[in-house]
Amino acid sequence: MHLKPFAYHRPLSLAGLWDIMDKAPSGGFILLGGGTDVLPRMGQRLLAPAALIGLKNIAELKVIEREGDDVFIGAASALQHVRESELVSRLFPALAQAAARVGSPQLRHMGTIGGNLCLDTRCLYYNQRQGPGAFPRCYKKGGDRCHVVKGGKRCYALFSADTPAALLALDARVCIGGAAGKREAPLNEFYRDDGIRSRDIGEKEIVLGIKIPGKPVRVSAYLRFSTRAAIDFPLAGLAVSVEKSRSGAFVNPRVAATGICSRPLRLAGLETLLAGRDVRREITEEEWGDALKELRPVRHQGISPAYRKYLFGVLMQRARARLVP
Repeated sequence: MHLKPFAYHRPLSLAGLWDIMDKAPSGGFILLGGGTDVLPRMGQRLLAPAALIGLKNIAELKVIEREGDDVFIGAASALQHVRESELVSRLFPALAQAAARVGSPQLRHMGTIGGNLCLDTRCLYYNQRQGPGAFPRCYKKGGDRCHVVKGGKRCYALFSADTPAALLALDARVCIGGAAGKREAPLNEFYRDDGIRSRDIGEKEIVLGIKIPGKPVRVSAYLRFSTRAAIDFPLAGLAVSVEKSRSGAFVNPRVAATGICSRPLRLAGLETLLAGRDVRREITEEEWGDALKELRPVRHQGISPAYRKYLFGVLMQRARARLVP
């Protein structure tokens, strides 16, 4: 895998990062966490940046700490660090479980949670080395077609990162910054259902980290299905959380999924199905079917929409069983 020449910057502080980004031409650089997604795409000639800006030497981006009732996780925190954090495992088991399912031990030691949040959408027609025999250019490559949805007017590349689903189910907020200042937004507003522009962030802004509310205390779980047990993306990933309660009912449930469309998303139908329901009361097949109607996956990776929908139903039932005392 030979990469085209590029400049490499390693700022030691956010101030140094803003300075480098401010001087760089628009679109001329790519931010680098662990490189487990960016570098392979560069090898496939899908990316050819003039410069890479490494983030791992910036201490502010590598912390996992309490901020009042919230927990802040820096964007450059390694996924293995997130997985092994006592604070994360105790308060947010779904996030620890999601981080544990990413890639392999080597990839988790390199990859960062910020990189997983910003993972590019994927498609069999796009993620291949360019050259003779390649498919005609699609929307994501600057072409005029979508090979997944024939006649589609936009890109339907699939979002398939693990941790964003868990974070959505935990009501996380994304912290974004740039030379002009910092801002926060609900993670649900950070993503767009667009295979090319799937994140709402400026060209010279970066994800600084994630802020997760520690109260109310929530019980949570993340499950997924993939072709291989490791070094694979989820065909279906589901996170569920509910407030800890002695009422015997599911209180304020949150259900989020990855592997459905070009963004991770909350599933309102499943949340409504669980809300206020006695944890011991069985859910009928008809009720599951009605709640899953909001899922509208397209065929990706050889998996039919009907089968992918079935997988989410199975994962939801397993997650519910895991949350029942």
